[in-house]
Amino acid sequence: MAVDDLSSASDEKFLLILGKPGGGKGTISKKILKDFSSIEHISTGDILRSHVRNETELGKEAKSFMDRGDLVPDAVMINLVIEDSMTAMKDGKSILLDGFPRTIEQAVALDENIDVEVVVDLNIPTETIVERIADRWIHPGSGRVYSYSYNPPLHHGKDDESGEDLVQRDDDKPETVRKRLDAYDKVTSPLVQYYEKKGVLKTFSGTMSDKIYPDVNRWLKEVGLN
Repeated sequence: MAVDDLSSASDEKFLLILGKPGGGKGTISKKILKDFSSIEHISTGDILRSHVRNETELGKEAKSFMDRGDLVPDAVMINLVIEDSMTAMKDGKSILLDGFPRTIEQAVALDENIDVEVVVDLNIPTETIVERIADRWIHPGSGRVYSYSYNPPLHHGKDDESGEDLVQRDDDKPETVRKRLDAYDKVTSPLVQYYEKKGVLKTFSGTMSDKIYPDVNRWLKEVGLN
């Protein structure tokens, strides 16, 4: 299937989901895939690893950049997306694209090959995300994860099975989380304005995925997904 075929397909659509790290993109995506049988999920990270592992032509090209410690060029990533979308779209599936684009430059490059027609933007307050992630503690030996708000340990600060101390990863500390969210705002959030101007984006605000998702579900049905 040619690139033009992907862009001009009548029923099949390309979807994106945007939102801050820790803002529930994974949870909402799982709910979408459960409720909409016409949508297939494509993770650019997964397909990149698959192509490299299977030593396809695109995989070899990508690996040559990775071996030098360079980022895989946008053009290669877009070709990976197109190749892995072909089969699904031939079968009448729409695509939920995960992990790409992350910047305006990537969005513009993607637009030259694919029409992104539906963009779900999750607007979760920064402090909600900070509280949610900072609430997470782990047992280093086993990797067991606890959250004081919904999955607390039996004894404060101690692993249920071993009784050993729980620790907080550096990535989960409030100051680190805020830095990551600031970086997102600078680099990725301009995508919201980009797709808003194209008239394909709808923003969903709130603090809980279970309360946000019914509105997401309703909107996806309104734009013709099933």
